[in-house]
Amino acid sequence: MSTFRSRRWLIAAVVVVCAIAAAFAVVVQRFPLTRHGSVDLRNANVLLITLDTTRADHLGCYGYHGAETPVLDAFARDGILFEHCVTPTAYTLPAHASIMTGLYPPAHGVRINGEAALGDSNTTLAERLSAKGYRAGAFVGAFVLDGRWGLSQGFQNYDDHFHIGADQRLDLAGVRRPADQVVDAALKWLEAPSPKPFFAWVHLYDAHAPYAPPEPFRSRFAPRGPYALYDGGIAFADSQVGRLLQWLDRRGLKEKTIVVIVGDHGEGLGEHGEKEHGYYIYDYAVHVPLLVRIPGRENGEKIAAQVRTIDLAPTVMDLVSGEKAARVQGLSLLPLLSGKEQRVRYAYSESMATNLQYGWAALYGLRTNDYKFIDAPRAELYDLTKDPHELQNALESNRRVARQLKDELQRARDESARDAPNTQEANLDHETLQKLASLGYVGGASAHERSGANLADPKDKMHLFDSVGYAAHCISIDDYKQAAEVLEIVLKDDPSVPQAQILLATVDRKLGRTEEARAILDAYLKGDPGSTRALLAMAEILLEEGRSDDVEAICRRALAADPRNARAYELMADIHTARNDHRGALPLLRKAVEIQPKLTRSRNNLAACLVGLGQLDEAEKLLSGIVAEYPKFPLANYHLGLLREREGRFQEARAAYAREVENHPKSEVARFNLGDLLLRLGDVAGAEKEMRVLIEQDPDGARPYLLLARALLNDPRRLGEVEKLASAGLQRAKEADLKALGYFVLADVYSREGRRLELQQALRMGEHYKAMIGRS
Repeated sequence: MSTFRSRRWLIAAVVVVCAIAAAFAVVVQRFPLTRHGSVDLRNANVLLITLDTTRADHLGCYGYHGAETPVLDAFARDGILFEHCVTPTAYTLPAHASIMTGLYPPAHGVRINGEAALGDSNTTLAERLSAKGYRAGAFVGAFVLDGRWGLSQGFQNYDDHFHIGADQRLDLAGVRRPADQVVDAALKWLEAPSPKPFFAWVHLYDAHAPYAPPEPFRSRFAPRGPYALYDGGIAFADSQVGRLLQWLDRRGLKEKTIVVIVGDHGEGLGEHGEKEHGYYIYDYAVHVPLLVRIPGRENGEKIAAQVRTIDLAPTVMDLVSGEKAARVQGLSLLPLLSGKEQRVRYAYSESMATNLQYGWAALYGLRTNDYKFIDAPRAELYDLTKDPHELQNALESNRRVARQLKDELQRARDESARDAPNTQEANLDHETLQKLASLGYVGGASAHERSGANLADPKDKMHLFDSVGYAAHCISIDDYKQAAEVLEIVLKDDPSVPQAQILLATVDRKLGRTEEARAILDAYLKGDPGSTRALLAMAEILLEEGRSDDVEAICRRALAADPRNARAYELMADIHTARNDHRGALPLLRKAVEIQPKLTRSRNNLAACLVGLGQLDEAEKLLSGIVAEYPKFPLANYHLGLLREREGRFQEARAAYAREVENHPKSEVARFNLGDLLLRLGDVAGAEKEMRVLIEQDPDGARPYLLLARALLNDPRRLGEVEKLASAGLQRAKEADLKALGYFVLADVYSREGRRLELQQALRMGEHYKAMIGRS
């Protein structure tokens, strides 16, 4: 509760028993929290700042002496500091999904990073505010919150510039941008004039490992110890929060803007053996800072009662509209702030990676101000007032409290599971999906939850979790040999770790050990025959080997386990597309789009199929929508180029291929088609340029050699070069049409040079392979 030096007369005027209540009444009277008081908060601006990976106990305003957080500390002195705010998970994506929806992870469907996206059936804070006439902009610092994971719902502007190029390494945690760049983008958007109130969400990722604050923070913090750079990242983020708050002051918006600053989760820093986060749900992971500034209530308060990050969305809606948000599990904080609430706000937390990815028990926790209960094979109870670092399990000495919290925990889980939505696949292109899959992420619907009395306790498996994480790091830097050695050690210790099995199968494929990869997946499927993750990984191998019947059988098994698996339909469609059987692919692609209508990858594939069938009007509608929404979506402009060629609009086709090449310089099909079209349009120099780039990028590909040879054929000075190019293309060619082209080009060279015997032989070979086209 606040203390007001000017209120000494109040304490003297009443008896001690009533002092606290009377003080609270005066506070509420002078500092109204709703739109009905002297400060009208209807349509007030809202600035939400989320500090990724930020422990509450590493800020100065929470008592940490090693902090350099002057901006946050000053903000806390003016606003409201919540001493005990709890996040439901130590994973960035589901934690933010809970902040935005007011729901626990089981209720919104996102349990860990890299699996399901936040589904459209959820309603986000941005959607609620946009419906009230707000303009909403988001500015995120890491790919893990890329809008394709579903959090872009309701934002008119979602600033997530994390395009992943063909040669760029990818890790959910590794693709990021520093706080100053995020704030630059936010301020640029905020500066744009608008009559509407704004909702701005700014996400700062700088405390996340690897800890790499810029200067001068690096030099200042590095000498202080092994985790000092973590504090340096927080200090850098603090300085950038200052830029946002200063902008509000300069624009005279401080009294018109509600500001919420909250952590999404914390960091282990070696406690309980956890260096980072995502494994345990001890307080270092789930106790996060929460600082709020409400216009008209700026005298500095500390709230001791426990609150949750799921309370933020309903609180904001209560403040700006006085309305109670529908379908939320969180509760508005206004009754608590006005002294009208006495209830205990139980805080639920979970750790699901141990179960979904590793096959061990999940961890479920329930926290009050005084106690935390963790449901695990060996359950834990901690008296937080006496043991804030959760070092002494008090379960045996306080069974009654443990039973009560376990019952409340089960109620929270049951409530969350009721009416839980179908999971939704992240809207990722195929290239990004493949990169994530190689690191052990599914990128689609969540893996199924495992249950049973025989699941291992995560407390016994931390060393394996760390080792698998190290193996994933090795994969991310292409050190497959080291990754394989580590994963083999893990599986020797525990042969049934799904994440290790899937990663080792991936590594074996990278190392050319396809048989070993297949054997690993076979063993996996014997233990879990319904695993769509393993089934589709097996299907990918079989597809590469050309075993189309087996691919279809595997996909049917995956669909029996998960009828809404769009990827299974896509793989079956790939079989028909490879045969140029667009009619066979069409119903499968339509089904994939029906299941996941917002999955751009599926809509793009459907459009390509429609182009192949000549159904150009529908294809154009799909492709126009895709390039309008995602101008750089891989292959969208390429397919638009194919469509324009079918229509005879060759200059527009050239422009579409050129856009694809500009957006994706490694796209061989787009560059080849561009070069081929340029040659047909008479631009020999342009065609030559594109083919030479392709030869440099892929010296083993046959097509660019052959097209370049054809392009140079009419220049009599270059016939020797043409012959060398055609011969090089033939050495690399496997398809009959390419071999036919190569021999006919050579025949043309021999004809021009009068080499009759070689001409006859080249023509004979060319006709032979021409007759073979379409028979293989």
